[in-house]
Amino acid sequence: MKKLSIFLAALVLCACAGSPGANSGADPGAASYYVSAAGSDRSDGLSEETPFRSLFKAMTMAAGGPVKTITVIGTLNETSELSTNKERIFLLQGTGDKPVLICGKNSGGEPAVLSAAGSKRRVVLVRGTVPVRFENIEISGGEASGEGGGIGIGPGSSVTLGPGTVIRDNRAENIGGGVLVAPGGSLFIEGGRILGNRSAAHGGGVAVVGSKGVILFRDGEISGNQATGGGGAAVFQGSTFTLSGGIVTDNAADLAGGGIMVNQAEFAMDGGIIRGNNCSGSGGGIALLNQGSFLFTNGEIRENRAAEHGGGIASDDTSSIQVQGGFIAANQAASRGGGVFSAGSFAKSGGKIYGTDVPRGEANTAASGAAVFIFRGEGQNKTREQSAGEDLELDASTGEGWIAARE
Repeated sequence: MKKLSIFLAALVLCACAGSPGANSGADPGAASYYVSAAGSDRSDGLSEETPFRSLFKAMTMAAGGPVKTITVIGTLNETSELSTNKERIFLLQGTGDKPVLICGKNSGGEPAVLSAAGSKRRVVLVRGTVPVRFENIEISGGEASGEGGGIGIGPGSSVTLGPGTVIRDNRAENIGGGVLVAPGGSLFIEGGRILGNRSAAHGGGVAVVGSKGVILFRDGEISGNQATGGGGAAVFQGSTFTLSGGIVTDNAADLAGGGIMVNQAEFAMDGGIIRGNNCSGSGGGIALLNQGSFLFTNGEIRENRAAEHGGGIASDDTSSIQVQGGFIAANQAASRGGGVFSAGSFAKSGGKIYGTDVPRGEANTAASGAAVFIFRGEGQNKTREQSAGEDLELDASTGEGWIAARE
């Protein structure tokens, strides 16, 4: 992975003030600033007839004043923003902890658009402590030479993708094709969609990196994204990703983690669905690397595919998997571990990992270990073909390797 100097060096920011609930305080029915490509920054911005021209002007006014809603009309781009910055089109910044809602208004019910098409720049950079919430906005056309083609979220900054928000068709040469969350930054996905983005490195849809970097995915969709690792999402270096709703689907990776790649970081899933993702290497749904950890308490991991190991989940010998609930079904691996391939720590105390003893449409499949394959070195491997009706955990002290889970 390339160094993050291009993105991080540009962010001179304060400590994080956002919280999961902080972004919901703006009232879309209250007074609003309006922004239109046909407007003027000399206007008062307080009506559709007198809109500002630039989103920067509206954000500056909203961050420092009592009006906390910005309504974008139509499409804004580098021309309307009068942006000469070589790295991004739109800059959203401010201090304080009162959230600003940026919502769209367009004809025919379509979202308004923040576009970087043709500029070869990131679309939006968010920095400062003012939480930003998007609704009914499309953010598209970004091409970042560094990280975060669609949105870059700086340390201490907080962004929520609410209903109607689409992060679409952005590119990054480094991590985070659609969105990058820097150390100490926060992303809340609450109905937004991250679609069809690309990274030449990791995290086609979204990447989070560094200590206290957070993604909370409650509702929405991460779909159709591509990367070398973590087609849908990549979680790095002390950051955390919690999935409690929504779906991660139809993403693709070349090496590891068609849906999600976790590298020196934590991933917890207590709801939602990881389905139909593909990897040309290992970990069709999820790949765990370099002390990555995964706690699975609820939800579904199903119909993912890996050309090597771990159709549903794959972990290296430093990483850990805890299955306490949920379903792992109908995944495919060409080699080992249709449901789960683990070379590290694996414990199962609940949930179901479907093997060959279920209707074929629900069975995980692989050349070896339909349900679970535990790798302990050649000649010492443990496979489990059937486990749908059992709660099992690995016991390294026994020759069989498996015992019924203790009450």
